[in-house]
Amino acid sequence: MKPTPNCFRRRSSTYSIHDASQYQERGNSVVVSTYGAYDSLAQITDCALLDLSECRRTGVRGAGAPKLLARLGYSVPESVNQSLAMPDGTLVARLGSTECWLLEHPLAEPTAADFSALDYGEPNDQCHSLYCQHSHAWFALTGHHLAPLMAKVCAVDLSAAAFPVGAIAQTSVARVNAIVIHHQLQLIPVFYLLVDSSSAHYLWHALSDAMQEFDGRPVGINAFHMV
Repeated sequence: MKPTPNCFRRRSSTYSIHDASQYQERGNSVVVSTYGAYDSLAQITDCALLDLSECRRTGVRGAGAPKLLARLGYSVPESVNQSLAMPDGTLVARLGSTECWLLEHPLAEPTAADFSALDYGEPNDQCHSLYCQHSHAWFALTGHHLAPLMAKVCAVDLSAAAFPVGAIAQTSVARVNAIVIHHQLQLIPVFYLLVDSSSAHYLWHALSDAMQEFDGRPVGINAFHMV
C-alpha cells in the first residue's frame, strides 16, 4: 500500500489541501514526492512551492546555545539573522543572540542529521530545546522570481542585493509572522518560510495565489532529483 498522510499519526498541517499524486515516507511521516505533470526541473527553476513541514528541524535557546552547538560540531553564524550550511547540508539559522534553529537537508536520508543531542542537553548547557518541528510549518519557494513574487506579500526588500544567500528576515508575509531564509538547494534559489502551524493553510493559499502571475505550481520533493 502506498503511504499517505492518513497512515501516520504525525503529518503536515497542510496535508488536507495537497492534491498530490504520490507521497514518500520520511521518518515517522510522509512528504509529497510528486504532484505529477508539474514536477520538472523547468518548474522548480522558474517558480514552485513545496511543503517541507515533515522534514526535521529543531532549535535551542539560552545563553549557552551557541557554545552547545559549537561543542556538537555546528558552525554558528557570527551575526543574528544569518544562516550557514554544514557539510552534511544541515542549515544553522541564528534567529537571535541566544537562539538558533537547525533544519535538515530535505534531500538527505532522514537519518543523516542527528539532532538527538539537542533534545537532551546537560543542565549546565544553559539552554533549552525548541520544538519547532511541531510549532511551525516549513514551506519552500523556488526559482528566479522569488523577489518580485515576495514583493506582492511582503513589505521587506528581498531582492538579491538586499537579501543575499544566507540572510534571514523575521517579518510579515501576507500579514502572517514568518521566518524567511534565503538558501540554495541543488544550486536553485530557494526561500524557506517557517510559519506558525495555525497559519499554514492560509499562507499556502496566499503564496499559491501570488505565484500564479509567474506560472508557479506546487511540486513534490522528487522534482529536485531531476537537477
